Amino acid sequence: MTNRNRRPGSRSRRRFLARPSSARAAVCPKRVGALGALFVLVMGGLLFRLADLQLTPDPAYAQPLGNTLRETELEARRGSLVDRQGRPLAMSMPSATVVADPRLVPEEDIPRIVNALSTRIDTDPTVLASRLASDRHFVYLDRQIDLEVGHEIMALDLPGVYLLEEPRREHPNGNCTGLALLGRVDTDHNGISGLEKLYDEELTGVNGTLAVEVSGFDGRATIVGGEQVIKPAVAGAELGLSLHRDVQFKTQEIIESAVLENQADLGIALVMIPSTGEVVAAVGAVRDQESDAVGCTTNNLPFTHIYEPGSTMKTVTLAAVFDAGLATPHEPLPLEEMRNYTLDDGVNFSVVDHFTHTKETYTPTEILTRSSNIGTTHLAERLEPAGMNAALTAFGFGSQTGVHFPGESAGIVQDLSQSTVALPTTSYGQGVAVTPIQMLQAYNTIANDGIAVDPVLVLDDIDAAASRRVIEPATASQMMTMLREVVENVDGTGRRAAVAGFDVVGKTGTAWQPCGENGVGYECADERRRHYTPSFAGIVSNDDGPQFTVLVMLDNPRGEHYGGGSVAAPVFAEIVAYTARQLRVPAMTSGVTTTAVRAAAATSVPVEVADDAEPVETAATD
Repeated sequence: MTNRNRRPGSRSRRRFLARPSSARAAVCPKRVGALGALFVLVMGGLLFRLADLQLTPDPAYAQPLGNTLRETELEARRGSLVDRQGRPLAMSMPSATVVADPRLVPEEDIPRIVNALSTRIDTDPTVLASRLASDRHFVYLDRQIDLEVGHEIMALDLPGVYLLEEPRREHPNGNCTGLALLGRVDTDHNGISGLEKLYDEELTGVNGTLAVEVSGFDGRATIVGGEQVIKPAVAGAELGLSLHRDVQFKTQEIIESAVLENQADLGIALVMIPSTGEVVAAVGAVRDQESDAVGCTTNNLPFTHIYEPGSTMKTVTLAAVFDAGLATPHEPLPLEEMRNYTLDDGVNFSVVDHFTHTKETYTPTEILTRSSNIGTTHLAERLEPAGMNAALTAFGFGSQTGVHFPGESAGIVQDLSQSTVALPTTSYGQGVAVTPIQMLQAYNTIANDGIAVDPVLVLDDIDAAASRRVIEPATASQMMTMLREVVENVDGTGRRAAVAGFDVVGKTGTAWQPCGENGVGYECADERRRHYTPSFAGIVSNDDGPQFTVLVMLDNPRGEHYGGGSVAAPVFAEIVAYTARQLRVPAMTSGVTTTAVRAAAATSVPVEVADDAEPVETAATD
C-alpha cells in the first residue's frame, strides 16, 4: 500500500540507515613514502647503535648498565715486630682519623669548629680553617689520633665533621727504645726506615676485596639479599726479632745515664750472641747541644755511626800477626821509649806509650795488657801493609755487614801502602773509621773460635746468616787468654769491666784527635785540647764457653775521666750484669767465690787506671 503522505523524491529513512556505505578517504602517496622513510631511518639508527655498543662498548655506559657489583678494598693488617720471646715491639692498633665534608660546613660555623678542634688535635688552626672553607667534598683534619679523642670530637656534633678508623703503629716499649732499629711507617702504613722498610713487603700483607650487589640504577643502593663476594685480606707476617725487649730498654737507660754523667756528645751500646750473630740490644743516645738533654735518636747509630776505635783495634792486629805465624804470645820484644817515623814531607811523627817502661822487653801479652802503642806498631810491621789490609778486610772492616741495614756505613779503611804512618796508626786504631757493629763482630769472631757470623736481627734469618773462617781456632784461643789479662791482671787497662761470677775478657780503647782550627779537625770545648772516644769491647763466658758480647762507646766526654778503662768499662759491666740475668745465663761454678751477678763488683778496682794518663806527642792513648 502506497503512503500517500510521502513527498515525491524522498526515500525511506529506515532503508537509508540499513544500507552500508562504500565511500573511502583519499590517501596521499607522498605522505606514506615520507613516513616509511622516517621509520627506516629510526630503525637503522637503533640497530647501528645497538651493534656499536656490542662490538665497541663505551665504558661510560657499560659500567653503570652492566656492573651491579660494588667493590670495596679490605686493607690487610700490617704484621707486628716482636722480640725474641714473642713480646710486641711494634704493632698496628685502631685509631681515629678526623675528616670533614666542607660542603656541609656552614661558613659561619667555621670559627666555632676550629676552636673546638684546636684543643683536641695537633693541626694548626689556620690550616683547619683553610680546609673547612675549601670547595672539596673530603678533607683530612688530623690522622691517626687516639680513639678516645675521636669519640670526644664526635660527641661535639660538629656539622660536616666525622671519623674514619685507620690503623696506627704502636710501640709498647716506648717511642724511644729500639725505634731507630725498628724503624717507622708513614701515615699510609708504608715502611720508611729501619726494619719496617727493610722487611716492608713481608709486613704489608695482601689487601682483600668485598663485592656487594647494588642497584644498577644509581650504583649505590645495596640490594637486600643480593650477592656478596668476599676475598679476605691476608695479614702481613709477624716478624720475630733477635732483640730482647727488657735488655734493649735497660741498655738504652744505662747509655743515656752514662752520656749524661760523663757529659759526652753521644753513646752507643751493643749486645750480641757470637755463635749465631743475634743482636740482643742495639742502642744509641745523643746530647742536645742546645738544651743539654740526653735522649734517643732516630738514627740507628750502631750501624750508621763511624768512629776511630783506638786500642780495641789492637786485638785485630795481634790476631792477624799470630795467625800469620809472625809472633808468639810470650815472645820478648824490646821497646824503645819513642818510635819515630819520617813522613814524605820530612815531618817527624812519634808514637809513644801512656805508661812508663820499667823493663827492656815486653811480651805481646803484656803489650796487649798494658795497651802499648809502640809494641803494637812493632808487631804490625811484621805483617807489612798488605798483610794488615788483608786482615782488616777479613774481619769485615771497610764493608757493610750482611744485614745491609738502611743507611748502614761501610766505614773507612785506607790503603796502608799509601802513607808512611798509615800502618802504625791503623794498628792501634787511629786513621781508620769503623762502625760499632763491625767492631763487635770482630770480637764475636774471636769468641766463636775464629769464625765470623753475619749479624742477625730476625730470628728466621739465623740459619741463613753467612759465616766464614777468619783466623784459626788456636789463634782465637790465644787471643781469649791474652784478653783475659786485660781485665784480670793488675796492670790491665780493663779491670773495671770485671763482673763477679763470669769470665770477662776484652779490650779498652781511647782514641783521640787533636782539636782543629779554622774548620779543620774536631771542636773541643775544654782545656785538654783533645776529642776523646773511649770504648770497651768484651766477651762474657761461663762454664759453657762464650755466651754473649758487649760493646760500649762514648764520644767526647767532658767529665773528670775520659779513658776507656774508667768511662766505658764500668758501663760495660753494668750492661753485662743485667743482660746475664735477663738471658738467664748461669754463673760459673768453678773458681768463683760468689754467684751474685752485680755490676757493683766491678767497682772494687781503683778509680784511676792507666789508660787515663794524659797522652803526649801525636800518639793515640788507651
